[in-house]
Amino acid sequence: MSETTPIAKPVIKVKADPEIIRIVGKKGGEVSLQDINLKFIMATMWWEGDPQLETFFQIMELTIKRALKEVHPHDKMIIDYSYTANDTLEDASEILVEIENIEADGEVLDVEGDVIALTGNDSRGFFKKLTAFRRKSTEHVHREI
Repeated sequence: MSETTPIAKPVIKVKADPEIIRIVGKKGGEVSLQDINLKFIMATMWWEGDPQLETFFQIMELTIKRALKEVHPHDKMIIDYSYTANDTLEDASEILVEIENIEADGEVLDVEGDVIALTGNDSRGFFKKLTAFRRKSTEHVHREI
């Protein structure tokens, strides 16, 4: 009688709080922990004058790839996610990022805890808040890294 050991499937777990986003890559007994310090990242982008949202997404994508690569070596990662802003991107005080799919060299990964909420101060006036539902935007992103 021969028993075959099931091959462990890679998993990406995302845990977000207002200050740190923790990306965990797991496969079998191997674990990779990667953190994104939001306050530090946002302060650096503000200081450098970088486009904040695009830079954050690049950091998020590369951090997910790094966490995955440490436990599941691969060449190409595909990530699909969408983000929804509660107003125009310039005026938004809340952006929700939902990771929809991650693939590594064609293998679909399990994604746990796939929603990241980015919140900030809401300096919009009463009328702008009241009519924000008209300007609410959702974008879908597909990246190959």
